[in-house]
Amino acid sequence: MGFYVPANKIANLSKYKYQSEDRSIISQKILKPFWNKFVNVYPEWLAPNVITLSGFAFVLINLITCVIVAPDFQTEHPSWCYYSYAIGLFLYQTFDACDGLQARRTGQSGPLGELFDHCIDSLNTTVSMLVFTSVTMLGFSGYTVFMQFALLMNFYLSTWEEYHTHKLFLSEFSGPVEGILIIIASFILTGIVGPEAFWRMEIYKVTDSFTIESFHLVFAFCGLALIFNVIYAQKNVAIYYKNNSSSKHECDRKIRDSNIQLLPFFAFFATIFLVSFLDSKFINLTFIFSNGLIFAFVVGRIIVAHLTMQKFPLYNLPMILPLTSYIAATFSTYALGFDSDKAVTYASLIQLGLSLGIHGSFLSDIIYEFSQYLDIWVLRIKHPKVVKKY
Repeated sequence: MGFYVPANKIANLSKYKYQSEDRSIISQKILKPFWNKFVNVYPEWLAPNVITLSGFAFVLINLITCVIVAPDFQTEHPSWCYYSYAIGLFLYQTFDACDGLQARRTGQSGPLGELFDHCIDSLNTTVSMLVFTSVTMLGFSGYTVFMQFALLMNFYLSTWEEYHTHKLFLSEFSGPVEGILIIIASFILTGIVGPEAFWRMEIYKVTDSFTIESFHLVFAFCGLALIFNVIYAQKNVAIYYKNNSSSKHECDRKIRDSNIQLLPFFAFFATIFLVSFLDSKFINLTFIFSNGLIFAFVVGRIIVAHLTMQKFPLYNLPMILPLTSYIAATFSTYALGFDSDKAVTYASLIQLGLSLGIHGSFLSDIIYEFSQYLDIWVLRIKHPKVVKKY
């Protein structure tokens, strides 16, 4: 067996049962009826994971466009770009919803599909955040680091919550539904009125040197959403253990242990905030993207632990990479006499290479183990089943 799934745990995949609860009114009344119709666009021989990858391609195209037209992430884009970003994100949301429907209509639902879907979603969180950063012309600053923290924390909470409750919850207001629709609308409005008018609108002048502008409201909203999701996720986990524990002592212990599992994420981003504070040159595209890859690896391990019924992966060595990169760049600058800018650039690139390699090896190992045990192919349907009509 592979490194991430012990031989005595792989058989737990046969116990897999997907459970979810969607409380979004928009999703129930508007989007799901649309998705149920749209899924019929795909041919019945198309594997669901191909749909997942295709959806991710749209947001990658968005990011590539941003890098080409505004490499500093601080300049205005041609107006058509904003509309293309809205279309790309909408298609991502649609494809992300339809991969599960395609799996059910072709009889291909299974743990590999859930792993594939969530791993792509974890990568998209950082990619779409970078596109949003470019649209708002924030560049690479402390705002960018905070936004990544808030968005990834929400995703971590959702994954942590599903690990414990065995159910994916989408609240009345969730990032995958209402959050994405709000971003799509903001991209369209940016294309109509321009980024300066939309994102730099003066709200309130606090002092002569600081004015609250419209983009500040985004960060206030991220902060409030994060607080809401922390409370909501912890409440769901607490309720689950109250209903599934033999005693109050056991319930309290399980809730306490589950809360401890949130600490690694905070420790990870504490190092990122520290590195960003000590040397702001580390707030660059390479560093931020590689941190997103490290995060994707971490939540990928949590998903695998959930699917194979393993202990929560509390320790993940790649989470020390941001601090290690800073130490390496600082040592190169002051001990070896390297140029500071080049040292940061090389350290960020090395971190990107390591995070790509680690995440890539993780995915290849897990996909091989899952597909071998389940006797399925990843991007093709090996065993066609009865089609469920929508």
